[in-house]
Amino acid sequence: MSKEDENINLVTRVRRFIKQNKGSIILSLGEISNLEEIGQGGNGLVYGGVQNNQEVAIKFLVEDSRKSKLQRFKAEYFNINLLGDRSNIVNYINYEEISLEEGYLVPAIIMKRYDKSLKALRGDTSEISEETFIKLFYFLLNTLDKIHQNGIIHRDIKPENILVTKEIDFTLTDFGIANYNPELYTLKAKTERRERLANYEFSAPEQANKGAVPAPSMDIYALGQVCQWYVFGATHRGTNRSRITDVFTSEEAEVIEIVLNKCLYNNHEQRYQNVNEILEHIDEIKESRRKVDPFEEMYLLNDVIRATCPSVYQGVQFVDDEKYIKRFVENINKQNFKKKLWFNTGIGNNDFSNLLYLGNKKILLDGYRELKIKGIWLYTGSSYDDLIIFETEENEPFIINGEESYYALKINDEHIVDAHHLSSGYFEIDDKVYRIADLQIEERNRSNDYKYYFIGTMFHSSIIMANDSFLYAFQKQKEINKEAVVQLIKNLRKNKHREVGYRL
Repeated sequence: MSKEDENINLVTRVRRFIKQNKGSIILSLGEISNLEEIGQGGNGLVYGGVQNNQEVAIKFLVEDSRKSKLQRFKAEYFNINLLGDRSNIVNYINYEEISLEEGYLVPAIIMKRYDKSLKALRGDTSEISEETFIKLFYFLLNTLDKIHQNGIIHRDIKPENILVTKEIDFTLTDFGIANYNPELYTLKAKTERRERLANYEFSAPEQANKGAVPAPSMDIYALGQVCQWYVFGATHRGTNRSRITDVFTSEEAEVIEIVLNKCLYNNHEQRYQNVNEILEHIDEIKESRRKVDPFEEMYLLNDVIRATCPSVYQGVQFVDDEKYIKRFVENINKQNFKKKLWFNTGIGNNDFSNLLYLGNKKILLDGYRELKIKGIWLYTGSSYDDLIIFETEENEPFIINGEESYYALKINDEHIVDAHHLSSGYFEIDDKVYRIADLQIEERNRSNDYKYYFIGTMFHSSIIMANDSFLYAFQKQKEINKEAVVQLIKNLRKNKHREVGYRL
């Protein structure tokens, strides 16, 4: 008998058993009556009913051909119930093994019944709510923070697994393929290599790779996709992502848009690595948006440009001598900017805290991104359309144990090792093993998906999202010249930062 036939028969047996018992089941905590089928998917068959005058749902495991399925099913119930704080997490009431006819034992989890899923909520209305969107974002943020701190990676965040009450409060459910930290949980949730882990639409790209190490950044990617889906009815892959700020225009939505942009990087190393990084970034963004004089900030950067290349007053300049690159970094670091500077690629923008010259025309951007600079394009105009473009070229890889790698760790300012040591948590030096947490660690990334980096304050036209399409088109050009830069400047003038517009 095929596995598919076994599954069909088991589903049929459960349905027949419930029908024969007139829609009720006697369990250890009392009878569940008025049973009606409300869903089926993956390995579960779900019924709704009433127990002790409370609406409940009961999920049957209808896939019994692999022990790992049962192990995961048990882990889902018992490990989640170990959480001290289960607010916004599905309320599992009990685990039972129900005896059907012919000696079939079917595992089942009884849980609180919720009104509907997020998928059904969005399908019920043609209108989307900014209030609901913001509530959804912070629900995911806070709930992921809670489970991650408790050693759980969900790995299957999607609209079907977010339940909604009538009051539009959210609950995270279905921990069936979650990964549990073995140091905290004795009941493991095993997965086999051939098993598909999660939904393609919402899961992080690396989850499709065999042997991918579970990490919080997987759930963070899914957070971004769920929020994107709620607003636009579709997830996003590739470039030219629809912006949340095209639909919602509040300051809160603008902050969330910046965060989602980083959540959705395909490269997991470029995403936030934990929720705390997101919370810190939100605080930084909100701080940067507090009132400062935008023109004072832009004048400081204008001074950097002129002090780096005095001839810039003649028009667009391209400087590729090492002295200019070194001088530019020195001038940036001398200025007392009140807010962080930003870089933009046309595909995503982000603020950065520091710029360091490494020598040999290399710049370290924000402490980990190594850029090999071919030259810098400079222009000064009306302050808001001043332009700084790093034109980069391909970086040479690190050579570690004879192998090429574009990601590495620099330990104690002398050892270059493979980045996988971050996962192992330990590093061996001269036959002695050290905890990574006890060492000075610098992440270094020499991979570079972008040829051009646009540098500015948050008020410059090259940084605001409204001009991303112009930067993206510029990014796609194989070679550029002065005429192309001049045309870009003309395009960038079409859109100005809101604060700049108010002052002009």
